Amino acid sequence: MIAYKFLSPGAVAPFTGFHWPVPGPSGAGAWVEAPDELPLHGIHACRVADLAFWLDTELWRTELADPVVDAQRQIVGSRGRLLERISGWDEGMARTFAEACAWRARDRAVAALRGSALDAEADLLAGTSGISRLRSVSHALAAHGGLPAALAGYLAETIDFLLAGDSACSAYISARSAVVAEGGQESAFGAEREEQSSLLAGRLGL
Repeated sequence: MIAYKFLSPGAVAPFTGFHWPVPGPSGAGAWVEAPDELPLHGIHACRVADLAFWLDTELWRTELADPVVDAQRQIVGSRGRLLERISGWDEGMARTFAEACAWRARDRAVAALRGSALDAEADLLAGTSGISRLRSVSHALAAHGGLPAALAGYLAETIDFLLAGDSACSAYISARSAVVAEGGQESAFGAEREEQSSLLAGRLGL
């Protein structure tokens, strides 16, 4: 099965520190075997729909060998190997992806504010262009109380991490803001992550 895997720089697994064998002139990287026969102790990767849950520096197209089982927001195979690095996922793409997530958070905040009859605050956010200006407006609104402060606080933090170069954390906070915008419904987080995955897949042509 073809799937995808985010890794830290140098094809290093972020949770285990394992150095994955990378593809060479002769083709795909060497197969990596599961440590034991327990289904969830195998080789982990993800489908396109779950990309945003696992963001890291490198993105690899991966092959998993049967049997493959479903896990939480990922799939697990008995063994796996790296086929190729997705060159489109680089620092620039990560930045533009996080920016798109920030604007999605802005739009959700505007809709939620209008739904609560907070039109002045909604108009202020809706009329803002440029990430730096949006950051200033968000920080100003975060000093207020109630729903505007909550939504603006998440938006401001989303942009702070974006500008600091941590696109993965920025996208995560943007998705968490969806929970606030939906009145505390935790399912909104997963739904927004799936939308982010779709956005990313489209930009990478996956």
